[in-house]
Amino acid sequence: MTVIDLPVHRPQGLTEEAGNRLARALADPDVRVRHAAADALIDEREVLIGEEGVRALVEAETASADPYVRAVAAELVRAMRAAAWEIYSGALGRKDATRAETVRGLAVLRAAAELGEIALTDPGWRVRERATAALGHLDSRSAIGPLTSVLDDEIVAVRRAAVQALSKWAADRHYARTALTNALDDPDAGVRAEARWALA
Repeated sequence: MTVIDLPVHRPQGLTEEAGNRLARALADPDVRVRHAAADALIDEREVLIGEEGVRALVEAETASADPYVRAVAAELVRAMRAAAWEIYSGALGRKDATRAETVRGLAVLRAAAELGEIALTDPGWRVRERATAALGHLDSRSAIGPLTSVLDDEIVAVRRAAVQALSKWAADRHYARTALTNALDDPDAGVRAEARWALA
């Protein structure tokens, strides 16, 4: 049996490592440990969770066989996505460069809708490029649509990132192949070459 060696309730909140351990415990083989970790994560007012813990939460949300763990993980991931979007929106309003770092957080959270919105609308081409590349690490169902739209971006680097992201699905996704075929008409030779390589 796995034991979580930390107090569940502390007035100042849990440390990041403690939060990561709780998130990892959602995959424990013992149902009591999984549920205790889920309860601690949902009940604690302030839980710091690092990237490793966020990845464990996202995994629990999508792959856990335990419905309670899936529900708790889904609620936590939803709240984190909303908070990350709020941070991004605030940074956008201030024209703050931290938008690019928020893209990284949204990528870890596998927030396809938010990344798609950023890839299509952010005023900074480097931020759009980063969001486009992040979409390429998500599942094809949620990424191909926004990536196809990004192929119309005015900046070559952003279009090239979209072609590179779409290339991973060129062999088995019709919409990705169609988008890459359309990219063969791109005005930039580099984008056209990337599309040809992806379709080869």
